[in-house]
Amino acid sequence: MMEKLRQDASELIEDLEMPETIKTPGRRWTRFPEDLEKETPKEETTPEIQTDGETEVYMGEEALEAAGEKAFDLIKKDENRLNAIHASSVTSLIYVEASGDSELDIDYATERSASTHLIIDVRPGSNLQVTERTDCGEFNTSFTEIYVGENASVDYGAVENPSGFSYSRRKAIVHRYGSINWLNGIFSGDLNRTRIDTVLKGDGSETEMTGVWYPTGEQHHDLSLQVRHIGDNTKCDMDSRSVVDDKARSLYEGLQKVERSATDTSSFQDQETLMLSQDAESDASPKLMIENPDVEASHAAAAGSVEKQKQHYLESRGLTSEEAEKLVVKGFFEPVMEQIRVPRVKSSIREKVREKLQETQV
Repeated sequence: MMEKLRQDASELIEDLEMPETIKTPGRRWTRFPEDLEKETPKEETTPEIQTDGETEVYMGEEALEAAGEKAFDLIKKDENRLNAIHASSVTSLIYVEASGDSELDIDYATERSASTHLIIDVRPGSNLQVTERTDCGEFNTSFTEIYVGENASVDYGAVENPSGFSYSRRKAIVHRYGSINWLNGIFSGDLNRTRIDTVLKGDGSETEMTGVWYPTGEQHHDLSLQVRHIGDNTKCDMDSRSVVDDKARSLYEGLQKVERSATDTSSFQDQETLMLSQDAESDASPKLMIENPDVEASHAAAAGSVEKQKQHYLESRGLTSEEAEKLVVKGFFEPVMEQIRVPRVKSSIREKVREKLQETQV
């Protein structure tokens, strides 16, 4: 089954286009390297998996068989060229069935390139906490498909640390009174493109989507958060923050779409960027597409440098200029950090922020 999946996907690659990314007049902000399919991984990836509670974990051929129609159903392999490249080179496929109160921790730690795929079925009335960490080589694709049952909840956290190119897709469908809270942290990689989608299908379903990223040097981090409101009384809050230094680039796209059939929905998003260098670049595109007027909605985006007043205040208390900026950066991320419900992800992100501050000698 795995071999057929790879072969079918390989035949799609040539006829598909690369994913759409942010464009402004005269410029496409994210340009993918050519001939990426030639860089795909060739060896299997064996992650470290820890579970607690009622979880059934399947891997490889067994996972594909157990997942059945759920595999590549939320994220289609023929949606774009990179999706097909991912499906043609999957090095790790995991299917998880979660019941009751449970935890799942997956750590992909390898110096080799990797294409990892995780499918999770969260049964009605269950509560699952998920952590995914990727520390991979020069080429990395990471896909996550989550099915959230009625009255179920998921707290999901991912920390991405690839060496070179990275493309991540994550998507969930949430049924009646279900909820999913996403947290995605990006701290390394030359070019990192991540898209997270949520379909609020059931009445009373909810999601929170949080992003944290910190490109430095000449790194390029591109994050897209998208939500589709279908059920009544659905709610989505997006809150993301990025710090950009040196000649790095930060891109953000947020989209909340309210279908005509969805009544009494709430849609909010806020994105803030802290610029530490005059050579750094940032672009944000928050959007609302509302087809039903019975909605409460707002969106905002802001970018700025370290406030001189704050820096002067800290320096007047005996801190050096570098120490003052470090403290401002840590404080800038803190409102988002307080929202993180997954302890392992929170500690990982704090450590990555500390490492970044040491690397850049802010």
